[in-house]
Order: sequence, then C-alpha cells, then structure tokens
Amino acid sequence: MVLSNIPIKVMDNEIMWDTLQSDKGWKLEQNIITSHARILNPEDIRLAWGSVQDMTEAFDRFVKPWKGCKKGDIIAVQRIGGVYSHYAVYIGYGKVIHYGMDTTADDKSRWICTIHKADFSEFLGPDTCYEVLSFPEDGSDPIHKSINLFSQNGTLNFRSTFQIFPELKAMLRHLKGYHLYSAKETVDRAYIRLGEDEYSLAFNNCEHFALWCKTGLRESSQVDDFWKKFWVGRRILV
Repeated sequence: MVLSNIPIKVMDNEIMWDTLQSDKGWKLEQNIITSHARILNPEDIRLAWGSVQDMTEAFDRFVKPWKGCKKGDIIAVQRIGGVYSHYAVYIGYGKVIHYGMDTTADDKSRWICTIHKADFSEFLGPDTCYEVLSFPEDGSDPIHKSINLFSQNGTLNFRSTFQIFPELKAMLRHLKGYHLYSAKETVDRAYIRLGEDEYSLAFNNCEHFALWCKTGLRESSQVDDFWKKFWVGRRILV
C-alpha cells in the first residue's frame, strides 16, 4: 500500500536511511530500523511512504508522472487543495507549455507570468494528482481522466465527460470559432505563443491559453461556459 501524506521537507539529513534508487534528484529510501520506504523529490520533500515493494512500483510514476498523457492533451492540476486549477498543454517528452510564472531567472524580481516551456515537474509542483482531457484524433468524444501517482494503475477514474453532460457535444459544435485541432496542430499553436506576457485573469489566463490551443476558442464567456461543464467545482482560474 502506498501511503500519502502532507508533503513535508525531511529534516533528518537522511540518517538511518539507505538509498535504494535515485533518478534526476528523486530518491527511493529505506529506513534501516523499520524497513519501510519513502519517496523524496529533488527538493527532499517526502511525497509518499509505504512498503519497499509498493514504493518501488510507485517510484517510476513519480519520476515520470507524464506517462498518463499524450501530445496535445490539455492537463490541469489543482492548487492549494482545490482552491483553483492550473492548466497547460502537454507537448511530449515530459514537457508542457503553460501560462505561468517563469522562475528561470535567478533574480526573483524579474519573474514574470509568461507562456513558456517547462518540465512536467514544474507544472505538477508538490501535487501528486492531475487531470487530463484527451481529444481523440478520430473526432470521437473527449475523454477525461484523473491521474493519481499513489494509485497502482495511475488512474482513479476514466470516463467520458459526455456521459455526464450529453448536451455538451451538441453545444461545442455550435460555438463560434470552435475547431478541434490535431495533437500536432495543438502543440504547434502552443509553440507560436511562447514568450507572450499579456496575462489577464479575466481574458487571457492559463485556461484560456490551453483551450485556445486545442479549439481556437478565445472569448471568456465561451471558455467559462465550456469549462464549467468539464471541470466541475473548479471555478477560480489561475
């Protein structure tokens, strides 16, 4: 069993712990007294603990959390316990393009909100769950799934959003400006907006950007109506 916990930075200097695996700063460690194991991220924050067998199986999911995504998917992660959600476009190879704070500059005073390419780990942050909205290339209904890195199969639920909101399929086809772009086109559209720094909470936020890459929708009223159907309970935009 993989046990979740409140992410907390370890302060034990790894005394009494043996490192079983390490990859890109991630560590799987075993306590030499209790024999239980834990997973630490590159910032030495403990994200999970449990038996050695279960933690060994989970380790790869933490190191490569993007395995539940395909190029061109829209992904979302909840922030502050679900107070708001942050959105991005998955572009493959463990990378995303999103509208967020670019923290690559050493001088924090120069950090600005831009559309930029980032590692999946930057997008995910300390969170261990994220959501994926996939648009099949054959034009069939979009599929929504929730990925939980604690779950052995990585998925908590897997369902078509149209099973819950059957009226949405008809609504989408009649939205002005709606067009379903292929995975490649979606990624290309994300790339052409790299460097943009005209963030607006009401009119040009991370959610607007991700949806525009996939559907071409721009106006906030259309975006708000669309996402209220897809992301129930997530009202506040980043």
